[in-house]
Order: sequence, then structure tokens, then C-alpha cells
Amino acid sequence: MERQLRALGLEAVAPRKIEFKRQGKKRHAEPVTSAYLPGYIFAEIPAAMFTKAIQCRGLSPSLMAVSPQEVRRHVQPFLSKVEQENAEAQRIIDSRDRAAMCQFEPGAALEVLAGPFADRVVEFTGMVQSAHDMHPMIEAQMEILGRLTRVKVDPLDVRAAS
Repeated sequence: MERQLRALGLEAVAPRKIEFKRQGKKRHAEPVTSAYLPGYIFAEIPAAMFTKAIQCRGLSPSLMAVSPQEVRRHVQPFLSKVEQENAEAQRIIDSRDRAAMCQFEPGAALEVLAGPFADRVVEFTGMVQSAHDMHPMIEAQMEILGRLTRVKVDPLDVRAAS
């Protein structure tokens, strides 16, 4: 719908978000773009263009008018926030900052699936890659013999604890 409305010369925005997800057997997260609000598009349609606009495939069944006050109060701040989030994600992509692309937040609980720490829960601290490592590793903390100890775990061997 966004392309169809733009082809008519209308300003249309279908907000998208950039998330960093590890897919398949990859050890590091990659940027993935998806719809922020699937099925929603924001467009200002002048009265003279309304009949042409509603002929866009998929638009008329879900059309909803929003007052200018509500646009200023809710829609514009939302679109501004989405733009800021995407600018930060694009900065991370441009700088190739693998640690910032990690899908886990510091302090998150991770369940170790395989390896010497299998079936244990660790606390994520960050992503590290030493010169001798072939791929980035997850650095975490776990309690061993009553003390917090740093451990390195392969990203393929963990998942978020439930």
C-alpha cells in the first residue's frame, strides 16, 4: 500500500523496525527489518485524492480517519521514536559493532544448552572475541563454589532462560 500511495504522490509511512537476531547456525546477530505495526500505514490524504487513494489494493477495508490533534498527540511522537530507534540501529550497522548487535541485554538470564555448563543458568555480561577465537563468544557470570565466575560460552549453546 505504501508504494501505491507514493505512486499517487502522497506521503505514506509504514513504520519498520530494525532488530538484531541470530538466525540459524550463525554465531552473531544480523540486522532484520520488519513491520513495526503490521497492517498499519500512516498517510495524509487530501479530499481531492481520496477516491483515487481508496482504490489502492487493501486500503479501503481498514481505512480510519484520525483528527489533526490526535496526529500531533500520538502519531507524530510515535513516528519520531521509531525514526530515532532506526537511526541508532543504523549507526550500529554502519559501525559493524557486533557487541551492540547482540540480542541479549546485560544481566539477562541465559540457559546453557550444551558444553561443560549444560543445564545451568548464567547471567549475560557481553559479547567478546579474542584474537585466537574464530567467532565471537558470550561472556557470562555464573556461581561456582559460592563465587561469581566469568565464563565464555558459544552463542549456539545458549538461549534466553524462561
